[in-house]
Amino acid sequence: MRKRIISLIVTIGVAATISMQVMANPLSDKLSNQKSQLESQKNAYKKAQSNIQSIEVSIEKLDSDIETMYTQVDKTKVKVGETQKQIVKTTKDIQVAQDNIKKEQDLFNERMRSMYMNGAGSYVEVLLNSEGIGDFISRAETVKKIVEYDNNIVTELTAKKNKVENQKRALETEKTKLLLLKADNEAKLAKLKDTKKDQSVLILEATKQEKLYSGKVNDGQATVDATMKQIQQMKDNLPNYTASRGGSSSSFSSNAVVAYASNFLGTPYVWGASGPQFFDCSGFMQYVYAHFGVSLSRTTYTQINEGSYVARGDLQAGDLIFFGTAADPHHVGMYVGNNSYIEAPRTGDVIKITELTRGDYVTARRVR
Repeated sequence: MRKRIISLIVTIGVAATISMQVMANPLSDKLSNQKSQLESQKNAYKKAQSNIQSIEVSIEKLDSDIETMYTQVDKTKVKVGETQKQIVKTTKDIQVAQDNIKKEQDLFNERMRSMYMNGAGSYVEVLLNSEGIGDFISRAETVKKIVEYDNNIVTELTAKKNKVENQKRALETEKTKLLLLKADNEAKLAKLKDTKKDQSVLILEATKQEKLYSGKVNDGQATVDATMKQIQQMKDNLPNYTASRGGSSSSFSSNAVVAYASNFLGTPYVWGASGPQFFDCSGFMQYVYAHFGVSLSRTTYTQINEGSYVARGDLQAGDLIFFGTAADPHHVGMYVGNNSYIEAPRTGDVIKITELTRGDYVTARRVR
């Protein structure tokens, strides 16, 4: 009897163990599948983010190229206007030279008429009508001076006229070159605008992808939210920096600059704009720092040379950070702490806080 009971217990134990193993295997498989799905979602989201970042960098580069091209076109317009003014001036100078030559010729003719009325039809007759050797010498000297004077005046006026005419021809040639350059620049602008239209389609598609995955996995948003709280704490502990000019270097501090810059969150990006209703990236930096009496140049290409170099590991709030390449920095933002920066990103976007994860980071500059 005892052996039968022990055998029954062993049988039940073995059955329970097998049953638990059978139950465990599906749970383990389910957990493994869930982990695999989550990892797949993370990879898909990262891929979408990488795709979006690549497209956004392309848009930023185009914004920078268009702004540079517009600057060149504007400079060309100014040069064409200045050249046209010089052409008008030289045309007037030519007319003045011609009038002076005519006046000299008229004066010469008047002297000739006067001598004719006095009985002398030419300089030779003036000499022949002289009375004695002394009078002849005197008249000869006078005639010589008159002839030399007439010749010198006419020669000088003619030389001036020729010089001015040469200047006018040179200016006309320069104007032709400038007009060709202007036409070339405008053609490049038209091409860039067409390219931007194509890029806009891509950015819409990339944004759809981001929205598709952001609800499931969004690592960066937590960092941005924490940064926003940090900036709000800065603002709470500082004077109220309203969104207008009028600060001074005496009120400057890193936290103050960041707090002031945050007033413009949500302001639309427009290339070539320097505030306060619209900004491009470098115009935003220039405007913010100007509020504190710090003068920055206007473009990314020049701002990258201002202030002093800062290593990435030593970044402080308020430092300017640049993206692109050393030879072609096409974007600038302001570091705000917590591995984040504030920026006026690109056409179609607004000023916002962004996590500093880009792969095209170039350098940073500290300006005071």
